[in-house]
Amino acid sequence: MKLLQDVLAQVGSPLRDVEEGIRTAFDDASHEARRINAHLAQSGGKRIRPILTLMSAKLFTDDLERAIPVGIAAEMIHMATLVHDDVIDGASTRRGNATVNHLWGNHTSVLAGDALLAKALVILVDKTTPEIVRLMADMVYKMCEGEIAQHATLHDLHQSEEEYFQRIEKKTALFFAACCKAGALMGGATAEQADALWAYGRHLGMAFQVVDDLLDVCAEEQVVGKPVGHDLESGVLTLPVLRLLEEEGRSGAAAKILAKGAKMTRSDVERVLAMVRENGAVEYAYGVAERFSNEAKAALQPIPPSETKDLLLHVADTVLTRRF
Repeated sequence: MKLLQDVLAQVGSPLRDVEEGIRTAFDDASHEARRINAHLAQSGGKRIRPILTLMSAKLFTDDLERAIPVGIAAEMIHMATLVHDDVIDGASTRRGNATVNHLWGNHTSVLAGDALLAKALVILVDKTTPEIVRLMADMVYKMCEGEIAQHATLHDLHQSEEEYFQRIEKKTALFFAACCKAGALMGGATAEQADALWAYGRHLGMAFQVVDDLLDVCAEEQVVGKPVGHDLESGVLTLPVLRLLEEEGRSGAAAKILAKGAKMTRSDVERVLAMVRENGAVEYAYGVAERFSNEAKAALQPIPPSETKDLLLHVADTVLTRRF
């Protein structure tokens, strides 16, 4: 909580402007589109991407007005991906609230997600620069690539750790990187400084996703908001599971269970999770996350000292505990 309070002390006012921008983004749309957007805006979220955008800008200016549209667009892109994810997963709740697909159906949900993406790009075109529009659009393209790659490797026991890293970079890390770089550019950073923020965001995003995947194998259900092992049950093999397969071999006890694919029972999933927790795979994956966190902090070396820089360094540490 202390970190969040410090962050809000730095960017609380512009973050409220981001919230207002999200809430009013569809004021020119149909009544039903406004209802869906209002439902999504009220469903909450940590707003990590707008916060990273605003803090990256804060490194170079106290006037964050120009960075606010980037924060709005970034959160709308994130909201769009969640809407689409819920359709794919058939989810009925998210963060304790009914999903759009549960309330309005899959057809409307897909269109709502598309509308969010399109509106975000309109905001970027109207309020930012061609460089930032290209940066964010390219990120969305690569994010889709990552999701396609993930779907193509469901239940694939022969995928490598390198393939996993490439996937999470596209799915998660490049979004963090784009937000940090775009915020820095809107704050007046030089090209070199903006690249440093891109590297910081990329490594931070990698650490964030590895920890997220760790939570899926060893956290309590109330922490992650979904059943532990959900990814494994869905066929998504994350770093701890891949490490287990590497240690045991592709013909070991875990591999024999995982080879069942979509026919795995909940009991099968629990057995594999127990193996992951017992053979050092959790500690290995945490070490990888820690390495990415350290690389994120190292990326900020070219940035002059400031309170905001100290907070970003602290964020890189705190992401390892996922209390932020």
